[in-house]
Amino acid sequence: MNVDKLNHSLTPLFLSKINAAIAVCAAAEPAALSTERFHHLITLRHSLVLRELRRLSEDARSAFAEKELTINRELEALALELKLAAKEEIVGFSRAQKAVKRYKK
Repeated sequence: MNVDKLNHSLTPLFLSKINAAIAVCAAAEPAALSTERFHHLITLRHSLVLRELRRLSEDARSAFAEKELTINRELEALALELKLAAKEEIVGFSRAQKAVKRYKK
């Protein structure tokens, strides 16, 4: 995922730094991706977005929320892709284990 997809015109500096870390994490090979780190970054991002929403005026809050909603959908799609990749890896591992057991018999 490109960091430009995670930032918008209203993104504060602290949130853009977290977005950059998420982009680096998401760019890693699936086998090298740390799900714990990804989860931590997403949780931190969520907290920062909520803090920013509380800080903004009503008009700015609405504009910020609309832009963040689009980004949230992108992150949701990324998380789903990662989940499916992990599931495929587990299924492949399970099939390999069964094949080894059959081979040993």
